[in-house]
Amino acid sequence: MKTLREKITFVLTALAYVLFHLVVNTDHSIDYMGTLKQMATTAPYALGLAYIVAVFFRHYSGKGWLPWDRIARVFFTVGILFGFYLSLYHSAARRLPPEVEMQKQPSTVEKFYNWIKEK
Repeated sequence: MKTLREKITFVLTALAYVLFHLVVNTDHSIDYMGTLKQMATTAPYALGLAYIVAVFFRHYSGKGWLPWDRIARVFFTVGILFGFYLSLYHSAARRLPPEVEMQKQPSTVEKFYNWIKEK
């Protein structure tokens, strides 16, 4: 990161990473612990994929490892994608009407027990 433009885009990418992981409650307040939990949930996957991408670039470029800021940008980008999809999943789960929620189905063991009990 030598130029001012690179520094600004790095900070904007980091802010976008945090923004895509924000957990907003139904009353439009921010749940900070939920945000940290979501970041902790997606971080291992983003780190693993960023490592795989860095190894891929190292192998095919023949120049060695990428600079740390490029690897961090890859991490932020992958984390943004994971945060986006996880936020979609959580927001859709919160908005289900009560009649659509999963109704308790008896397990196979309960079905078998009831079948034996009837006989």
